[in-house]
Amino acid sequence: MTTTTVAMRRASLLLLLLSSSMSVILQLAAAGADGQDAAALLAFKAAAVGGYGVLASWNASAGPCSWEGVRCNRHQRVVALSLPSHGLSGTLSPALGNLSSLRTLNMSSNGLHGDIPASLGRLRRLGTLDLSFNTFSGELTDNLTSCTSLQYLVLGSNILTGRIPADLGDTLTRLQWLGLGNNSFTGFVPASLGNLTSLQVLDLRMNMLEGTLPQELGSNMPQVRSLDICGNNLQGALPSSLYNLSSLKNFDVGNNNFHGRIPADIGEKFPQLQLLSL
Repeated sequence: MTTTTVAMRRASLLLLLLSSSMSVILQLAAAGADGQDAAALLAFKAAAVGGYGVLASWNASAGPCSWEGVRCNRHQRVVALSLPSHGLSGTLSPALGNLSSLRTLNMSSNGLHGDIPASLGRLRRLGTLDLSFNTFSGELTDNLTSCTSLQYLVLGSNILTGRIPADLGDTLTRLQWLGLGNNSFTGFVPASLGNLTSLQVLDLRMNMLEGTLPQELGSNMPQVRSLDICGNNLQGALPSSLYNLSSLKNFDVGNNNFHGRIPADIGEKFPQLQLLSL
């Protein structure tokens, strides 16, 4: 046997060993990640109550990818947890912040209460967060502005308080839907919201917001089709930048303290307008 042949066989054996080792490492990593996801979901189950028996399938005898309301990717990582209108009560476990591959969290129309966990700010891949129509309270944690992949942030119809984070529009630049209506937010409308160039829906209605609307709002927001800020304590004149929102279909600024004149050509500025409430 030549020296070259021996060297080639040794190289082939080494490659085989490396391949086998890598396969084992990947399997162990997947198992560890799967275990982390399962632990986070079981912590959620322990903190939640009710659910019309939907959580009965959530047990350690089966992997989380088979649990109702849970969707996984091809790597068996949890990418969606969606249980809207399932009669859940209790609180939202901070352990959900460990679901590092999560892209969708939808707990809308339940009876969940307590604070929105600050740990959700660790979910850098989260694209949809819908916690609307619950009874969450407390302030909107600044940690959520770390979820830079968010496209849909829907927290309406809770009892959230405090100010809307001033830098929300500077960090969540991918937002298409911002729903904070029917809460108890105070303070001013952040000027940074004018940076949300992909925004389609802005719902801030029925809060306790005050002051004037920032001139930045509408200056570079070409896709906005619904702007609802009715039922606040806003005042002053409507900024001229709002009339740049040529895609508007719903424009509701009623039940505030605005003053001034509306342009006579408002129909030309909003050619798609279907609802106008002043």
